[in-house]
Amino acid sequence: MIKKYLATLLLAASLTISSEAAVRLPAILGDNMVLQQQSTAKFWGWASPGATVRIRTSWGENGLTKAGADGSWLVKVRTPEASFEKRSVTISDGQSLTLENILIGEVWLCSGQSNMEIPVQGGRDCPIENSQRIMVESARYPDIRLFSVKIDGSLHPKEDVTGSWKQASPEAVKTFSAVGYLFGRNLRQALDVPIGIINASCGGTWIEAWFPAELQKEFGDYDPASTPVKEGQSGMDTMEILYNGMIYPLRNYDIKGFCWYQGCTNEGRSKWYALKQAALIRHWRDLWGGNSKPFYYVEIAPHENGEENINGALVREQQAKVMDLVENTGMVCTNDLIYDYERWNVHPSRKEPVAERLAWWALSKDYGYGDAVKVIGPRFKSMELLDGGVLKVSFIGGEYGFIIDGPIEGFEVAGADGVFKKAHAERRRPDPTVLYISAYDVGKPLYLRYNFKNCAPGHLWDAFGQPVIPFRTDTFDY
Repeated sequence: MIKKYLATLLLAASLTISSEAAVRLPAILGDNMVLQQQSTAKFWGWASPGATVRIRTSWGENGLTKAGADGSWLVKVRTPEASFEKRSVTISDGQSLTLENILIGEVWLCSGQSNMEIPVQGGRDCPIENSQRIMVESARYPDIRLFSVKIDGSLHPKEDVTGSWKQASPEAVKTFSAVGYLFGRNLRQALDVPIGIINASCGGTWIEAWFPAELQKEFGDYDPASTPVKEGQSGMDTMEILYNGMIYPLRNYDIKGFCWYQGCTNEGRSKWYALKQAALIRHWRDLWGGNSKPFYYVEIAPHENGEENINGALVREQQAKVMDLVENTGMVCTNDLIYDYERWNVHPSRKEPVAERLAWWALSKDYGYGDAVKVIGPRFKSMELLDGGVLKVSFIGGEYGFIIDGPIEGFEVAGADGVFKKAHAERRRPDPTVLYISAYDVGKPLYLRYNFKNCAPGHLWDAFGQPVIPFRTDTFDY
């Protein structure tokens, strides 16, 4: 009886030791995940200090390492070309753990504030156009895999997040980022490969919450009071806290590129926004290995924010500058994507065309479509003052002319007094690629603006349906 009791204790002890020795993986490594094709995938986690950790993949790549003194380990393996073949990975330190239903394809990280976070089902008083159809049709794409990072602010960089990979389905898509899922769906339809989308976003947050505070000291509006000092602080007005909890822990997971949709919360304090976004982009790229991974982002949409200021327009101006500051970036213009009934809403319902335009950037620049896909609308190039106080305005990217829906609206001109007045705009033959702008009560116009207001929906596109980018030629400080 005593021998049987001792045997039972020894067995229990051995099971406890074995259980403690089993490798532990971060949440981002799991069943149903998509690994970036033809890349060096990293597998990492924790085991007993000094334990030998082996990796075996179903595609024939293997790896071996020893856990460090703190139990951490990392192994790199090559991934094959994209395919719909279901793969597996077995990780062992003497006790095996197998990840199943893995696909090899294209992986993108989507981040930002509420317009990226808002799910396909929408939010209170914030519907998503065609949400029912989007959810129903998602059943066609179980090879789109979705990982939503639980919102988590942290005083210090974390090593793990909370979340799990899910196959696209009506149930999974319902609560996943609308822009993120739809971006992935567009890539899936065009490329015919599995797509993985990681959503790490949080509504109401400054850009400052998404990259290290140390990198923000160079900016003229740096405020030490916004540095996190205790756990649990909100990411809305605190530097780096969401970076620590939601971005840094993902750094070992190889991705193709980034999508970003943020800016509304920086209205009223946007003077340094372009430089901050440039710093964020460069740091994230360094975090993922130093390559110039593509970074595509969305301009904030027109919305009413008090006509006594132009805070929204100033953010958009800063956002457009980023394309000139950092290589391999691209902006989606949204001034034509709101309905009159939602002018007050910072969450416009038309997320499908936003995601489509993001996908056009990726298809053109990263997947070989090149100039066959037009990625952005006309940008201001120059203006020439003609007789009679008329401005002849030329654009970059308007070589094929314009699509116009009714009168050309949104242009304003000002003279030396800096007072802007509504202007008349028209095309004249034989050159449909330029516009002629006039306001006869201004006299000699010196400055020109287009849709440079908080809420000025655009009704002017190039021949491919891309909206003209808002701009101003003055440099008045606000």
